[in-house]
Amino acid sequence: MRELSLRAEAIWQTRFSIKGEKKVSIRTPAFLVAFLLAGMSPLAVLAASTPHWVHYTLLNNTGGLPKKVVVLPANIEVYEVTAGDVSEEVPEWSAEVSKNVLKALSETIKSEKTMSEVGFPRLAPPSAAVVDEHIALYKLVATAVDDNELDHKVRRFDFSIGPGLAALQRETGADAAIMVYGRDYVSTAGRKAKAVLGNIPIVGIFAGPPPALGRSWVAIGVIDLRTGDLLWMNNETRGSTSNLRDFADAQSIIRSIFEWYPGIEQYRKVYVK
Repeated sequence: MRELSLRAEAIWQTRFSIKGEKKVSIRTPAFLVAFLLAGMSPLAVLAASTPHWVHYTLLNNTGGLPKKVVVLPANIEVYEVTAGDVSEEVPEWSAEVSKNVLKALSETIKSEKTMSEVGFPRLAPPSAAVVDEHIALYKLVATAVDDNELDHKVRRFDFSIGPGLAALQRETGADAAIMVYGRDYVSTAGRKAKAVLGNIPIVGIFAGPPPALGRSWVAIGVIDLRTGDLLWMNNETRGSTSNLRDFADAQSIIRSIFEWYPGIEQYRKVYVK
């Protein structure tokens, strides 16, 4: 089982930036498949239609889906990116987007027939610190999982953040926690202008290629509170037209992510032989 210690090397290999440095994996979104079929294995082609991850205990029927969930504080980092490729987090925007995502998530859970949400409790400082530590751990796992190219991990998905949240299960009665991590990159006016100029052939010769504009990425995980197992996870990337400070955009990406929940049969057809 993959526990708390994720190597720094793995995180580096799964870097996510406005420059588009992300390594292509066997779970590349379907819209890229047409460009990559020649170099992909049959497993990789099938994986494009199953962007989510399902824990092996759900695939072999030794585990069950949670009926009650508690949503932990969302961790969405919003960065403003300049024409010179300098990224700086804007805390006010991060707080605004995290609020939108939590609201959209609660609304989406209400539409799910298989689960219900229980309120997040007021915690004493020591307990709150434990939750914060596991939110940070989920950030590492979410980043690493998105670029995991090991076939045996895809077939037997067993990521975990450890059983440190078991006390939260006893306090809330929830079976699982829903955790959210994401990054939103917003281009400055100067960067947008540079992109426009870079697309003009004559100007582009002198100004260089146009920079990539902003994009949004959100990863949602369902964590078994007793064991820490990551029962289900999905993520989605949106292009520069996405603005998670707009509630409609936040709601759209959350609903799209949950369209694959739980998706056990789809996952089993691809990976279980």
